[in-house]
This record gives sequence, structure tokens and C-alpha cells, in this order.
Amino acid sequence: MKNLLLIFNVILLFAVGFLFYKQFSRKFLNENKNFKSCVADSTLRSHSRLAWLDVDSLQNNYEYYKILKSSFEKKQQAGNNELESIQNKDQQEASQLQQKAQTMTQQEQQAAMAKINEMQQDLQARKQQLDNDLFEASAKMKEDILKRVQNFLKDYNKDKRFDYIFSYEPGFMFYKDSTLDITKDVIVGLNDLYQKSQQ
Repeated sequence: MKNLLLIFNVILLFAVGFLFYKQFSRKFLNENKNFKSCVADSTLRSHSRLAWLDVDSLQNNYEYYKILKSSFEKKQQAGNNELESIQNKDQQEASQLQQKAQTMTQQEQQAAMAKINEMQQDLQARKQQLDNDLFEASAKMKEDILKRVQNFLKDYNKDKRFDYIFSYEPGFMFYKDSTLDITKDVIVGLNDLYQKSQQ
């Protein structure tokens, strides 16, 4: 009887050991598969395709940008001319008031000083307004160009050959591979789209 119990315990021990082995070997194999899959994914990601485009070259060669830039510069010049005209007019008036200062009463001098201060405040307010208008026009122009470039790049990269497309500006990257430069393609594509929109 004692021997039978010993044999039964040994068989039970082997059965538990076998089940224990089966349970944890499956788990290990599944984890190992997950690990291999993660390694494969990271290897695939490490071979991501990149491209870049030169912002200066884009600005110098994209026709629509050149038109917007020219329009912005005209607006800027018109604002500068307006401020210069106001300033010249105010200086002439201030100069005339100063020439008359010796013959003015104290009340007239105070009124003249108040007028000069008001002219300076008006000039500053107009300058601030023109600066705000130019800032807003510049922001709209940049947003318009950015949206056009992004829309073009979505279509250009519809085959998903690139994972990332960077803009290059001098001083931003230390090294760039010229085989990844798509600037010419982007400029040609954007100019074609612009020409078609003008027809």
C-alpha cells in the first residue's frame, strides 16, 4: 500500500510538472512572438523614408508666393509712405506753431502744445494700426502658402513613399542628403497648379 501511494504521488508529480511546463511554455512562445513582432516593427520604422524641401528655393521660385509677396511689399510701402506724409505734415505744423510761440499768449501756447501732443498720438495710433494690418496680412499669406504646400504634398505623397517631409532652412539641419531633396518637384507641381487655376 505504501508503495502504491508512492507511485501515485510520483505520477501526480509528473502530471503537475507536465501541465506546469505546457502552461508556461505556451506563454513564453506567445511573448517571444510578440517580441519578434516588435523587433520587426521597429526595424521597419528605422527604414522610414524621409524627404525635404528648401524653403528659400520654394519662395524664390513659386509664382503664387512671388505675387503675394509683391502685393504685401506694396501694401507695406504704401503704409510707410502714408506715415511719412503724416509725419511731414505734422512737422510743418509744429514748426509753424513754434515760430509763432513768442507772440502767443500763455493760453495759446498751451493749446499749441496740446495740438502737437495730439498729432504725435494720432501718428503713433496710425503706425500701430498699419503694423497690425501688415502683421495680419503676413500671417494670412503664410497660412495660405502653407495650406497650398501641405495640400500639394498630400497628393504628391499619396503612394506613401515618404513617412516625413521636412522643410529645410539654412542653419536648421547640419546635414542633408541631396537624393531626398524634392524641392524641384514641389515647385514644378505648385506652379502647374497655379497656372491651371489662372486659366
